[in-house]
Amino acid sequence: MRLSDDELRAALRAEADAHRPDREAMLDRITMAATGEPVTRRRAPQRGSRIRTAAAAAAVAALFAGGGVANWALAGDDDTPPPTPSVTTPPAIPSAAPSSAAPSPASPKSPSRKPAPRTTAPEEPRTKAPEEDPTPLRADGSVVDGSSVVTLTTTEELTALDVVIRVARTEGFAPRGATKRTPGGSVTTSVTEQGDVFLYRFVLSSADTLAPGEYTFTAKYTHPGEGRDAGADTYEATASTASSPDLSVRGDFS
Repeated sequence: MRLSDDELRAALRAEADAHRPDREAMLDRITMAATGEPVTRRRAPQRGSRIRTAAAAAAVAALFAGGGVANWALAGDDDTPPPTPSVTTPPAIPSAAPSSAAPSPASPKSPSRKPAPRTTAPEEPRTKAPEEDPTPLRADGSVVDGSSVVTLTTTEELTALDVVIRVARTEGFAPRGATKRTPGGSVTTSVTEQGDVFLYRFVLSSADTLAPGEYTFTAKYTHPGEGRDAGADTYEATASTASSPDLSVRGDFS
């Protein structure tokens, strides 16, 4: 016979009010019901009844259901009926399978960054390599110690040369002759007047040559004061070499 929870409580309460339970006898019954083995210790029950038999059966059923009534029987002489047993299912323990490698924690996402704009270094202006002057004859004019000087440079042997320095007449101007530095070559000089200009001329002898090098031609003069304006003075040189029969250079003294 299966008793409901209310009937079980009522039976237990009635039994508790009627007598004091035989604790050892109940323990024997509970042990025998739980283990299925007879108990050697035997005691005659003080009194029996259908209610007592029902209470003992209920205690055994409660033992398998959760142990609530058995706990009350083992507790001693407390007449307070036990609370309704609640069956709680223990949480399932997950089987810990050995892991070959512990997962690495997810690394936090770094904030997205916009790629820095590429900067191109400004190109340095390319210096154009000076072109070689194919002309073998070069000249420069300057005023040195009150005289107009033409410096002539040649990279080839000169077979002919004619240099003319034109000096403008200024107040108090007076020519003093022409000089040159042409080692290894014979050069004639002359000074003539043409209106307001004095011509200082230097001519290489027709039977002579000048080797590659630097040569100077000077127009000497006097003038009052410490300085003279040479802005109107000019020079011109014509020459010939074996490869270039018609060479010409000109300039001024400013």
